[in-house]
Formats: sequence, C-alpha cells, structure tokens
Amino acid sequence: AWRREVELMSGEAFFDVAHDAGRPFTVKAPEGSARVLGTAFDLERADGRLELSVRRGRVRLAPAGLIHRTAELTMGQRAFAKEGRLSAVRAFDLHADDWRSGWLETDGVTLARLVERLNRASPTPISITDPALGRQRVAGRFRLDEPRALVRDLALVHGFKVRQTSDGIALSP
Repeated sequence: AWRREVELMSGEAFFDVAHDAGRPFTVKAPEGSARVLGTAFDLERADGRLELSVRRGRVRLAPAGLIHRTAELTMGQRAFAKEGRLSAVRAFDLHADDWRSGWLETDGVTLARLVERLNRASPTPISITDPALGRQRVAGRFRLDEPRALVRDLALVHGFKVRQTSDGIALSP
C-alpha cells in the first residue's frame, strides 16, 4: 500500500511510471536500485552493472551497499552502478531510436555485452568461443533486427571469425 517495487532479474526494461508521491516506485537489482516518483526511464542489467537512462522526470540511482553516494539523473542523462560504485553521469540523445525500436547505440561496450543484447532478439543463438574476444570493445550505432549481418560486419572491422554451427553462430579470434 505504501510502495511499488519490482526486481530486474536480467536484461533490460522500459518503465513509464505514474506519479504517486505516497507510493514511490523502486526497481531493485543486485548491483543497486533506481527509485522514482513519476517518470519514464530505461534500466538494463548486464555484465554486473545496472545502467539507467532517464527519458522523463527524475530518478535516483543507488549502487548496492549501505554507504555509497547516489546520483539524481534527469531527462537525457545516463549512468550506471557497478561493484558498489557509480559512473559519471553523461548525456544521451533523447530523440535517437533505442532498443525498443530495434537500435543500439554504444560508446564502447564489450563484444560479450553486445552479443548478449543481440541474443535477446536473434532467432539464432550467437556465442563467443574465447573470453578474450568477448572483452574486446566495440562502439557505434547498430540495428538489432539483423544480428547475423551485424556480427559479420563487426568481424570485418575487428578481425575475428564468424562461422555457422549446428547450435547457431560462433565468433572466434
């Protein structure tokens, strides 16, 4: 009756929360939590980090733990919590298409994180055979609805191999 809480187990979710000062809305994850009163925001949990992108309103991002600084983000701001710490708050383009419309814009994510996001939309599972390759960073603006073409293009730029297997698509050094 006095609060609204959900837990993000994995993946990414978009929330459009009605204002209700008497019942704050909180999304919890092992990496931290996001608490709002009325706003629209995107929250992604991957690679041990919780990333918040505020589309409207104001959201407080708090890393897990008892005594840590928090950050209040407003419209057009993004930050993440990982291992009890907060990243710097940075701006993003509110008008750019996002994952809900089939796009992903990154500023240097690991290939493993990109593959995780591609696998959410891909009918064919994509795997990485070598953890070192998974740690390689990629940046850009990517269409998520053509994962096979995307990994082939990335392979040309970053020098790894893509092969079809009985289980799906495998990326290797």
